[in-house]
Amino acid sequence: MTSKAYVRLAGSVLAASFLTASFAHGADYSVGGRLGTQGIGASLTQKQDWSLTDGDQLQLRFLVVGLDVNDIDDLELNGRDYKGDISSYSLQGGVDWYPFSGRYTDNFFFSTGLTYFDNDINGTSKDYLSANIGGTSVTSADRVKLNADIEQSSLAPYLSMGWGNRIREEGGLSFQAELGFMAPFSDADVKLTATDPGSRLSAQNLERERQRIEDDLGDIYGFLSVAVTYQF
Repeated sequence: MTSKAYVRLAGSVLAASFLTASFAHGADYSVGGRLGTQGIGASLTQKQDWSLTDGDQLQLRFLVVGLDVNDIDDLELNGRDYKGDISSYSLQGGVDWYPFSGRYTDNFFFSTGLTYFDNDINGTSKDYLSANIGGTSVTSADRVKLNADIEQSSLAPYLSMGWGNRIREEGGLSFQAELGFMAPFSDADVKLTATDPGSRLSAQNLERERQRIEDDLGDIYGFLSVAVTYQF
């Protein structure tokens, strides 16, 4: 999915939210733009009538974000610098809980839900390597480079906490910041090849390096985002 497709999708979410709100009775909404480690996107939030404690607020939130960046110079895989491209998009649905009603704490929230994401990373090591690769040492004179292709599509439950966007009767603009983590159900698919004129690396060397990259990616991903929303 390209960046233009993300813009069209985000615009569709916003348009649909305004249309839904125009036919809703007694429900409060917010729509907003979001920027974070998962990319740029849009959100739709609906305040709920039910609650868990006195003075709290529950919201349903839906989010679409994406990222499409080429020629990134600072990719790092297993401690090695790569130059490459990243394409990513995420769809998320969850519940935001604002448990407090105090003057300074009523914007604090916890959130949980489910994310579907699709990530694609393609990179080539930036310089000729001088390192130990899977048990074999190479120098820059060997003119060896590694080529990584990483794909991951998965559902992932998430937990987060943040501040802002408690929907209020007066409406208007609001700010939100969020920090959390998600745990994908399936691992990344890592493919690794080498530009190796002297055939210094064996298939076993590349497989060990591939496994180290896979381990380096980890099983839990953190995320951070900020958003500006409009409540109505």
